[in-house]
Formats: sequence, structure tokens, C-alpha cells
Amino acid sequence: MNEMFLKKKGIVTNYLASDLIQLKKGDKLPIVSEYQKKFNVSRGTVQNALNFLKEKQAIICESRGHLGTFLVDINYSILQEYAVSESVLGTMPLPYSRLYEGFATGLYSSFEQQNIKLNMAYIRGSKERIRSICTETYRFAVVSRFAAKEAIAQKEPIQIVSDFGEHTYLSQHILLFADVSKNQIENGMKVGIDYSSYDQQLLTQTLTDGFEVELIEMPGHQLIHGLNQQKIDAGVWNYDEIVDKNYQNMNYKFLEASQIQEDMSAAVIICHKDDQAMQAILKNNLLKEEIVLIQKQVTAGEMVPRY
Repeated sequence: MNEMFLKKKGIVTNYLASDLIQLKKGDKLPIVSEYQKKFNVSRGTVQNALNFLKEKQAIICESRGHLGTFLVDINYSILQEYAVSESVLGTMPLPYSRLYEGFATGLYSSFEQQNIKLNMAYIRGSKERIRSICTETYRFAVVSRFAAKEAIAQKEPIQIVSDFGEHTYLSQHILLFADVSKNQIENGMKVGIDYSSYDQQLLTQTLTDGFEVELIEMPGHQLIHGLNQQKIDAGVWNYDEIVDKNYQNMNYKFLEASQIQEDMSAAVIICHKDDQAMQAILKNNLLKEEIVLIQKQVTAGEMVPRY
């Protein structure tokens, strides 16, 4: 197949498979001239690519005269083999918690079962991951439901493909203090803020609203170090890291439950809104229940993370 993909027929087969994977059994097939115009190739090249996919039993078609040609059957696994000529590139948060390790393990397992190669890049900051989808650097990204909603509200060209439910992204946020005697934000404090994160930024700005504090820009994963080094007095962070790394001696308090907090706790997968082929591939292959089960097993120490 790799040799075939070096040729024009192979490239068009890749485009065609990516297009067909969005259809379902019973759908009418676009006419050859539409594909000619769409892919800017000859009629013969399109017909050769269609015949190739028929020979591989990726699709079974039926001509109904003037009504057109319809899909009698469609094999998504075979189509994926030709739609994804290389590995799928995705991105998610740095796996600093068992919950993230479990999610990554579940994702790889889901793709492996469909014989699709997956390469994940671990990028901190939901804004950076969303930007990588907008620029089409990666095909999909894992962010919180809240971050996805915020980006969509700001007219970013993304779409939520799959929602894994509450507490699949993180358990809850906490407010950490360097001074063991403190339990709330006070005037004069230095508070760490991560402007690359929709979630952490909003929570920090909400909690410090009305107080005279100095906001110190700092990556979220460095907040605990910043507190220990007394570079900051307080900061919002993920409770999961406290548990996983046994930081129970730190001074913190849980934030009040809210709909926003629920949205921040839920993991979602997003794609570029125009990348319909990737959306179809993810919808056909992501086994949500299995991914969540594997995540729970890794979190509980019942499975070794593999990602």
C-alpha cells in the first residue's frame, strides 16, 4: 500500500476514502464529476480509485439508473486503512496525573484495536492545544468541556466530537496556600495564574476578583514548586496531583461545586470543524466506555499505563 500511495492514484484513493468514510450505508454516492472537480484530477483517476476501493471491498455500490449510485455496504475499517495513510496525530495534557495516564492508555488501546497508528503530543495549556487544532497541526485534541465551550463561544473553528463525562479530565480543583495558616485569598497576596489554560485562568480571576493581589504568570504544573519556593502565596491547581504525588501535607481547600467545575472535570475530544474525515474516524472508533474503564483501572493501580 505504501508504494501505491506514492502515485497519483494512491493520493486520490486517500482523498476518496477520507470522503467516503463520512457516509453511511444507503447514502447516495456523489457522481464522478463532483470528485473530479473536488480533487482536481481526471475522470479516469477518480474511477480507478473508486474501482480500487470496490475491489478491496471497502464499499459495495448499486446503480439505480437515473437516481444515481448508492452505497449498499461500507467497511469503515478498510476505508480507514486508506484514509489514514500515516499515523493520526493527537494532543492532550502532560500526563502528570494517573487520570491523564489512564486516558492516554485508553486512547492508544482504542486505536490499536482498529489497527490505526496513533501518535500523541503532550502539550500544556488548553489554549495551546486548541490553537494546534485551529492551525491543523494536529487532527484532534483532549481538553476540558469548559475549555472547548469557551473556545467555541469565541468563534474558534473547532467541534466537540466526543464527551467522556464528569471526572474524566480531573477530579476537582483546589486552592493551594504557601502559608499553613491561610484559607482564603487576601489583599497583598501573590497568586499564580496560567494564562495558557482557560480553566485555571478563569478560576484564578474569579477567586481574586475584588482583592488587591499580584497575579504572577506561571505554568500550572510549576505552581506547587512556586508555593514551596515562596514565589507565590496561593494558586489554583488539580487535586489529582496532590493525591498521586502524596502532597497531602500542603495547605489547600476544595473549591465549591458548580456547573463550571463539572464542565472543567469532563474530558472531551475536539477536531477542526472542517475536518469531517477525522470526526468520522473518531466517532467510528472511540470506544468511550472502554476508555473510561481503562482510565479507572490505571487510576486504581490495577493496570500499568501504556502510552
